[in-house]
Amino acid sequence: MGKTKTLSLLIIGLLFFLPFVKVSSAQASYVGIQEGEQHVRKLSLYKGNWMEYFMDSLGDNLKNLWPLDPLSELTRVYTDWAVYYSPPPTYEIRTTWPFTVNTISPEQTEMILYPFDNTSITFTAVYAEAGYQFNAVSFLYDGTWYIVNDTSSFLRQTLNLTLAFSPYGIMGVPFAPKTINWTVFVTEFLGVMSSKGGLYKNVSATAQSNGYSLHVPIQGFETNSETIDIHVTYDSNGVFISYEFLYGGKKLTQYRIPIPANSTLLIEDDWEFIIYTLFFVGGISIFIVFIKRQIKK
Repeated sequence: MGKTKTLSLLIIGLLFFLPFVKVSSAQASYVGIQEGEQHVRKLSLYKGNWMEYFMDSLGDNLKNLWPLDPLSELTRVYTDWAVYYSPPPTYEIRTTWPFTVNTISPEQTEMILYPFDNTSITFTAVYAEAGYQFNAVSFLYDGTWYIVNDTSSFLRQTLNLTLAFSPYGIMGVPFAPKTINWTVFVTEFLGVMSSKGGLYKNVSATAQSNGYSLHVPIQGFETNSETIDIHVTYDSNGVFISYEFLYGGKKLTQYRIPIPANSTLLIEDDWEFIIYTLFFVGGISIFIVFIKRQIKK
């Protein structure tokens, strides 16, 4: 009886290592998130790599792609974090962006992209608290995001991947439908680019198992003396994972979830994540060995 009690306590202790699971009511099959989830993201700005970008006036050229407010442009990312907040001239500037899901609405069908797209789209609305934290500055607000129900609708939601040319744009589409087909997504995108002609036809795309990559060759946007490469990934539930914008192979900015969604621990560096993982696995291993010894006794 004593051994059984001891073993039970050890198992209960082991369970404290496991994440809590939230059970919620049934929802649309293409929605892969739950109410109460928190996704912590990190925006990194590599200040030392932007010289060619400004020398080539690439920011002015990219504005031609934008049907949105200038606040979403890539140059604004640099202005916000390397100029406006006047941080020290370090190589990398990092900000934390928490995103907490409050409520997920029932399925609806409306024109959610007007006036840029007059198509009716089936979706569920996500009401969440979002914002950023940078040193002593914290700005949080309540907003509405949308999870659309199919691949074609998600392409329209990204404004035919116009949003992919800045992490600020990607912030507007943090959730893809978990039923998305990335091969079809890229095929449809290339069809749209081809139909537009002009500079748009110089944008190539590659489907990945969990997202897509965009490539613009040198002079593809006329003024770019370097190649443009963009990589975007989502997990199997349609939750955004990572975004990178590279110019001439140099990373200008990165926006990503540094650790699995729903974790309460914020890891600011990959090495810290590796150390944490090793510690976690080691702790479980010690528990297992101890349990086996108790059973043998």
